[in-house]
Amino acid sequence: MSGRSNPAALPETGLTATERLARLRLARTKGIGSATFSRLMGLYGTAEQAITALPVRARLSDRPEPAIPSASQMEDEIAWLEQQGACHLLRSDAAYPGLLAGLPNAPVLLFAQGKTALLSAPSLAIVGARKASSPALKLTENFAAGLAEAGLTIISGLARGIDGAAHRSALPFGRTIAALPGGLDVTYPPEHARLQADIAQQGCLITEYPPGMPANARHFPRRNHLIAGLARGCLLVEAARRSGTLITARLALSFRRLLFAVPGFPGDPRSSGGNDLLKQNQAILVEQFQDVLTALEGAPLPDRGLAPWERPPPRQPSLFAHTGDSNRQKTASRPAITAMPAQQNAPATEEDIRTSDEKNILSLLAHTPSTVDEIASRCQLSISEVAAILIELEINGTVQRHEDGQITRLH
Repeated sequence: MSGRSNPAALPETGLTATERLARLRLARTKGIGSATFSRLMGLYGTAEQAITALPVRARLSDRPEPAIPSASQMEDEIAWLEQQGACHLLRSDAAYPGLLAGLPNAPVLLFAQGKTALLSAPSLAIVGARKASSPALKLTENFAAGLAEAGLTIISGLARGIDGAAHRSALPFGRTIAALPGGLDVTYPPEHARLQADIAQQGCLITEYPPGMPANARHFPRRNHLIAGLARGCLLVEAARRSGTLITARLALSFRRLLFAVPGFPGDPRSSGGNDLLKQNQAILVEQFQDVLTALEGAPLPDRGLAPWERPPPRQPSLFAHTGDSNRQKTASRPAITAMPAQQNAPATEEDIRTSDEKNILSLLAHTPSTVDEIASRCQLSISEVAAILIELEINGTVQRHEDGQITRLH
């Protein structure tokens, strides 16, 4: 492994190198997304303990053990990234982009290449049609160059059309970030190979996907999530009503970012999405790049958020405070649900694995989503107890938790 220091990969204060490596291994385990990672960290406190416990859980539930990368495999990946001038960025790293960190569903792990300091610099996303008109491309070039010269970093998705024009015009100022739908070593689209290489040298590449992962249609929503989450605002230049550009715009609004749109010709379908947002007063009309600077100047910066497992647990009121004495006594007498000790390895029966409370919760679940509050309201358990049991069921592959927090039964 290379001994070269990589400032972007420095851990948070108090995080040991061993624990950071464990967090990388846990984050790179297939089936462990950001939500499950956060719940495991909240349950066990450290990634080292979570990694020790996961195989035990799998054996107890008679399921295949998770394919956790070994320490040597992860060290090899770190070394490869360093050779490319790249690094891992964990959600707990100080260099992790602050605006993205403030989102509740922020990725646990990012792969970055180039000038990672740009990830925390003032920035604007510019997105638009792949088959953009000539006037729209010209306007994008003027906006991107003017904003980059004024000190804003331009973020886009390296796609054809508006994205490429925005990157090229901001690149001479060393202020552009490209969010990728695949690994850092994968070029998409192929004709942007030179542009991607230049951004890696003069700007920054960012992705949620590991080296070697090809670009895939399923990855574009997560790439759009990065574009909207990293930027203080988002500018639309030619966006059709049904387009990935409009998805990025909606994400920006949901993240409470400023949304800008250039008005387009009413008869051009490429302008219909942006024009709709302007008519609905959801986007700010801009005609020159100075309009964007003026609006951003007075906009407050969101605070950097704590990782979910770093936040103090919410105080949950009892769901049964208003019920009779029998319910209160039943709730009070129930033993607390605790995390399974990492060292436990005794064989378990089906009854051990499926407690009566777990069976009760499973009986309330269906293939249509339910919220944790809904589940708790229909059983003799508190919200915190239901949440703990759902973690067990999720890790065992019995239930699935969606991005909005709702739960569906898989089996």
